[in-house]
Amino acid sequence: MLGDREIFTPEGGPPQAVPGLQEIYSEWGEEGIRNLVSSFYDRIPLSKIAHMFPEDLALAKQKQGDFIIQVTGGPPNYSQKWGPPKMRMRHFPFEINNESREEWLRCYLLSLNEFEFSSDSKKIFYLFLEQFSLWMVNKR
Repeated sequence: MLGDREIFTPEGGPPQAVPGLQEIYSEWGEEGIRNLVSSFYDRIPLSKIAHMFPEDLALAKQKQGDFIIQVTGGPPNYSQKWGPPKMRMRHFPFEINNESREEWLRCYLLSLNEFEFSSDSKKIFYLFLEQFSLWMVNKR
């Protein structure tokens, strides 16, 4: 429970390791990842989930960039600056259902398609996003 709201837990548990995810940082680099994250957040204000985000997205871009860098094999920026990720818990204040999850994925896919990363690395990263976002769903 969060306040008077029941927190839904998706079946299957936390996301499993995605083979190849830890190699993405070496291909995309910090600049590539930060540019992708920035592109994603530039889509948010026009999305169906804009109400879940602050008006100023600069800090969100920084935090998510740090997180993505860390999970793709880069330095542990997120943990060093913000503490243990615990992303599911950090997202409890937001009511995330499957529709909002799909909109989040749509924004990321549009952004991902703007970049000249290898198709294999894009597939690996998108699989990570699918699994990660499933675990963030906290409302039926």
